[in-house]
Amino acid sequence: MDCGWAPRMGPCLLIVFIETNLLCVAAIEKAVALCVEGADISTICGTIDEFVDEELKKTFSNKKTKKLDRGIAFPCCISVNEMAAHFSPCPEDSLKLNNEDLVKIEVGAHIDGYAANAATTIVVGGKSKGKQADAVLAAYNAMIAATRLLKVGALNQDVTAKIQEICDIYGVNPV
Repeated sequence: MDCGWAPRMGPCLLIVFIETNLLCVAAIEKAVALCVEGADISTICGTIDEFVDEELKKTFSNKKTKKLDRGIAFPCCISVNEMAAHFSPCPEDSLKLNNEDLVKIEVGAHIDGYAANAATTIVVGGKSKGKQADAVLAAYNAMIAATRLLKVGALNQDVTAKIQEICDIYGVNPV
């Protein structure tokens, strides 16, 4: 489809969002592969940010679109264990990943100001136990339950109550 670059009009805008989202998903997949025992968080974040920059140069790169503003909308953040979010350290403040670390990965990109973000959570080494496993299972099951409750006319308080109910079963607190 030739949009003649009019992204503020229907299908063209959808294409921008789809392409930006696909790039973010690819960046997340690359970050997951890099999150292994002994890996440096700052190095991973830098690698993913470079990946996003390079891939954005390839997206919408014809004569009509190559001058579009594009870039990182949200730098790669890798938060470990008790860190809630948004840890994108300088090299001197970095940490190394350990086996069984709970790792939250976030990344975002934009094309012409239209941003997409993606995130995931993994456990380094793929296995967790004890309270960490309880928290991971509670988060997953609460997400499944919450998405089943989301519908026209649903109340936020019902979703919140279901999340709390599941967290109580696992003995964890929602944040």
